[in-house]
Formats: sequence, structure tokens, C-alpha cells
Amino acid sequence: MTLEAPTDRRKRRTHTAVLDAAQVLFLREGYRGTTIDMLAAEADVAVSSIYANFREGKADVYAALAWRIATRHAEAMSAPTGDASSPRDEVAAVYDRYVRFHRDNPLALRILALTDVDISESELAAKAKTRIDGVLGELVESFAAAVRRGGSDVEARALVMVSWAAVNGAYSLYQRRMVDRSTLDVMLGIARADLLSHVGGRDEA
Repeated sequence: MTLEAPTDRRKRRTHTAVLDAAQVLFLREGYRGTTIDMLAAEADVAVSSIYANFREGKADVYAALAWRIATRHAEAMSAPTGDASSPRDEVAAVYDRYVRFHRDNPLALRILALTDVDISESELAAKAKTRIDGVLGELVESFAAAVRRGGSDVEARALVMVSWAAVNGAYSLYQRRMVDRSTLDVMLGIARADLLSHVGGRDEA
């Protein structure tokens, strides 16, 4: 079993349908609240088809979904910022992409950490963790490189990690309904301004 979609068209269609169903159900019902029968019904496939594609069942589905989200995260963050007129603008654009990704993928924070699965449950989960850690590490280094090009007055990698932690924390509070959308937007704006205050000029971007 692999994290990627199979090359066989029929198996790939099932694989994609199951992951799409998992993304809906894990967000709505939670991982523990979602059963294989629920996944099969949402994906409109047989339970046996799920096990044919995901040997360890739900844990493997979770791992494969986490890897799909990680690859989409990398794609969203790594596209060229052609509209950035300066290195500082590039930093702002990368920050905005990070915010947008988590706004559009509310499950990402939890699933990328493989929070709900013990890696001993699934060889695929253990593989996913290693690969996701690598992808996220590369994204941090890429963002830190943009910060260095912008001329940071503090250590670039630390600044990126603080910035991401602020965004993650804000979205976590929003998802737990501890803050409303308008407060979330204010918090994200504060985090953006703090990041940019350490890069290049001091004027707002």
C-alpha cells in the first residue's frame, strides 16, 4: 500500500472517492466518530473496496488523506509569487497563502499532525508522518529564505515558526469557537503586521 493514488484508473477513482468522503466525515464527525460503513456510504463504494485500497482500514485512510493535504499544502505555498514587487512583498504573499490554505482546509491543522492516529496502528501512518515532517520542514525553510531575502532583523527560521504558530493558534481558537470570525481576522492581521515589522521597511504592507 502506498500513500499516493494508484495508477489503475478504477482503483484511483475509489481511492479518491474514499479520501474525499473522509475529508467530509472527519471534519463533521471526527475521526473516532467516523466508521468504515460511513466512509463507504459517503464515497458510494463497498466496504471491501476500502480495505482493498487501504489495508488497515480507517487508519490508512487517515494517513493517505494527511499526505494528500500535505502535498496540496506544498503546492499552494510553493507557487511563484509573480505579483511580489519586493522581497518584503514576497514574505507578505507567502504569509497570505498560509492563512488562505488553512482557511480553505479547516481539517489541515489536526490531520497534518496525525493527531488522531497512533502510528503503531498503521505502517502507512508512520510513513506519512516521516514524509509530512519533511514537506513541512521544506516549507519552513523556503519561507525562511524569503524572509532572509527581505532582510530580517531577527533569526529568519524562528520568525517563520512564531508566525505560523500564531496563525495555527488563531485558527485553533476559531475552530473551537472561542473566537468569532471578525476576531480571527484581527488576530491574523496582528500576526501579519508583527511578521512584516521584522522584514525590510517598517511601513505596513
